[in-house]
Amino acid sequence: MNGVLTFIPPTEEHAQILLDWRTRPDIADQMLSEVPYDVERQKAWLRRCAERTDYVHRVLCVDGTPSGHVSITITEPAWKIATIGVLMGEKAGRVGAAPLNFAYMLNHVFFTLGLRKVVNHILGTNSPRLLKGQPMIGYRPVGVLARQVVKDGREIDLHVFEMLADDWRATRNRFGVYTDMDGREWR
Repeated sequence: MNGVLTFIPPTEEHAQILLDWRTRPDIADQMLSEVPYDVERQKAWLRRCAERTDYVHRVLCVDGTPSGHVSITITEPAWKIATIGVLMGEKAGRVGAAPLNFAYMLNHVFFTLGLRKVVNHILGTNSPRLLKGQPMIGYRPVGVLARQVVKDGREIDLHVFEMLADDWRATRNRFGVYTDMDGREWR
């Protein structure tokens, strides 16, 4: 195993594994939305996603094995702003080269899609390492929306981070990843 990352467009064949990941308690607890356990509904979601022009997603594979799901949602098309989402369903998606998935995604956001800004919202219940790592990637902490999200009766802080295309251009050389999620090289 070399830890080689590839990104493949999800199909209905991925519905079961994506649903299993999205509804697993440790993952569902970190998501903003709830997903009912319904394979047919998951397949319908995948079909709708394939028709969208404001949403790009891939199954992250480590050494050819599906290990996670990554997405880019264009939230403000006129302003060229997006948000990204990352779900690591398997341990292989959390170790080795896999945590560099953000570099491929940011290259996709800023070069392939030509967007100008990413704004991410991260639940305060996520790993402190995840929150502390955002500025190391190049994100600027915007602030914390105190007790913004309510899940299972718990009030949870929502951390907001942003990155401009210029910020990524200045930071990306540290990571040595110059391709996007589809393998296009951007130097």
